[in-house]
Amino acid sequence: MSGLPAAAAAASWRSTHRPWLLTDSKCHIGDHDNVTTARAVTSQKSDIKVTFELADPPGVSHCFVHCPGLVESHCAGDPMVLSSADVFVLLVIPFTDSSTRKEYNDFFVYRAGPGAPTLRLVRAPGHNRYPDYVTLAGVVPLGCGDPYNIGHAVVFPQYTNVPYYTDSTSKKYKYILNVYRSDISGWPWHTEVASIAIDTKHHNHEVIMRDEGTRVIFAGRETLGWVNHWHGILLCNVLDHYPVMRFIQWPVPISCDLMSRFGMGVDNIYARPFRDVVISNGVIRFVELKSCRCSHTHNEKGVIGQGWTVTTWNRGICSKKWHKSFTLKADNVPLTGLSYPKVSGDKRLSWDNVVHGGPTLSLCDDDIVYIMARLDIRHRVAWMLAINIREGTLEAVEQCSAEKMMGLEPTYVQCALSDYLK
Repeated sequence: MSGLPAAAAAASWRSTHRPWLLTDSKCHIGDHDNVTTARAVTSQKSDIKVTFELADPPGVSHCFVHCPGLVESHCAGDPMVLSSADVFVLLVIPFTDSSTRKEYNDFFVYRAGPGAPTLRLVRAPGHNRYPDYVTLAGVVPLGCGDPYNIGHAVVFPQYTNVPYYTDSTSKKYKYILNVYRSDISGWPWHTEVASIAIDTKHHNHEVIMRDEGTRVIFAGRETLGWVNHWHGILLCNVLDHYPVMRFIQWPVPISCDLMSRFGMGVDNIYARPFRDVVISNGVIRFVELKSCRCSHTHNEKGVIGQGWTVTTWNRGICSKKWHKSFTLKADNVPLTGLSYPKVSGDKRLSWDNVVHGGPTLSLCDDDIVYIMARLDIRHRVAWMLAINIREGTLEAVEQCSAEKMMGLEPTYVQCALSDYLK
């Protein structure tokens, strides 16, 4: 089965190389070689290589990791893409020591260019200085976005719940940032203390940094953002001598019917099937997808179905106000017969009978939102829909694997490295 362009517009959609990718964050273990392949040595002196198989959105790219003994090690989970920033990708590779059977992680920074791709082991920072969750680790380019500056920093944050006092009346909570800099010889690690901005103290920043579902995105200019899709984003100028964490709340509250629908507290429900955020050129963009519990749309209407409404907002990083951009309902998106990909033989998929989730924003196009569709939440196959929310059109459809996805929780993340691969 292969993906099928939605209309003639899809031809122009694929006529130019995309400067960014949708990459599956769960890597595959396999021996692949192409122009993206980079090699290194693990902390246990084994050869390792990383290769990307690239696909233009709405296709999903894949990362392959090959290391002798990796399959046999019964490692604790998949190798993962943790975060990306311009030319850099931070990966974690879990291993099991063959003699002690203890599990450990190796972190690597993949650099797409300039020149041939490289892979660099991030030496361990020392005892008990790893991030509380590996998903909190982030990579930051050095040189303020200059693609010819090959330096990078890796940040491992740790939360300390012991308050410290600056005087007899004030109390501050802090984060320890363990920072690795590739441009420092000898011992490249140093520690910074990140304080909490005054206007952030009233928000539960600890929930964000102690939530396994939190992920890291690069916000530009040596700044990382820790994203919790329910609550908001913590921004921090991580390479400053006096870093400060500042909280930005999402423009809409948590939907009140979610807890009753799932029968559990909202912090036990992953929000990624419903929300996404990206930061580019100093602008934060946020999207929310609301699903309808019932659909009564008939195929002859020629629409995707009455299953969802998608809304986008934006604001500057330094702004105080969100602005609503677009709202689009599925029943306002017209389709033609060619828009339905073939499931088997001449049978075409009916969008009236699929479930939707995982809204994902483009890194470079404000008008495009990607939505995942599955026959049901257990089906191994998914389709990525490229929706133009300004025009109300389905631009393209591409099939992808959903074997490693749990329900409508997508594993793909945005990545800009394709702009630097030659």
